[in-house]
Amino acid sequence: MKILTKIFGEIEVSERQRVFIEEGLFGLEDVQEYVLLNSSEDSPFYWLQAEKIPEIAFLLVDPTLVDKDYKLHVVEGDLESIGMDENAEYLLFSIVNLNNDPEKTTANLLGPLVINKGNHRAKQVISTNEKYSVRQPLHTQKEGEC
Repeated sequence: MKILTKIFGEIEVSERQRVFIEEGLFGLEDVQEYVLLNSSEDSPFYWLQAEKIPEIAFLLVDPTLVDKDYKLHVVEGDLESIGMDENAEYLLFSIVNLNNDPEKTTANLLGPLVINKGNHRAKQVISTNEKYSVRQPLHTQKEGEC
């Protein structure tokens, strides 16, 4: 299927790239159909592109690239709506908050996006681990760049 994007123009996507977020993302609850796009072969970043609204796209990164010890902690039962159980395979992403100054670019580690690989259903959840922030810096002088 073809979709129109603001970043890449019109592109062909496969059914495997489609992601359904029944409850939407926080603040965009009415937008539920997305596609997951690779940024490039050698990039750790992905794009979550709304299927029907070219202007809505989010840059994503694996939260373990921001905090190597990142662990997902959620309220029990929070992921049942997307068919998650202890055997389900999933993808985990943090939404990147871009800034004109790259050193001020951050990632939302408090509200990650979980995608069930088996059924392509996803949910943005709130981590119960209070050490995480919605604006965790991607760049620190100690650890280098993401």
